[in-house]
Amino acid sequence: MRQIIDGYDVFVVDLDTMPELPITWNTEEEKPYALALAAAIQQGVITEPGKYGIHIPSDDQPLLYSIFTIKE
Repeated sequence: MRQIIDGYDVFVVDLDTMPELPITWNTEEEKPYALALAAAIQQGVITEPGKYGIHIPSDDQPLLYSIFTIKE
């Protein structure tokens, strides 16, 4: 689900458990976010379940991304 949070357009994922890799997607719009999520898990940026926002600033460079922890 995409939302605007603190001025950033992010794709929000709420992980109850850590997903198994590789991460799959349902639509082409979700693909860059799924790839970014998988990379963040592999690189140790995301290490535990929780709610995260994935921001991709440019469609031209989908693997340039930022991960935000969302606390409510």
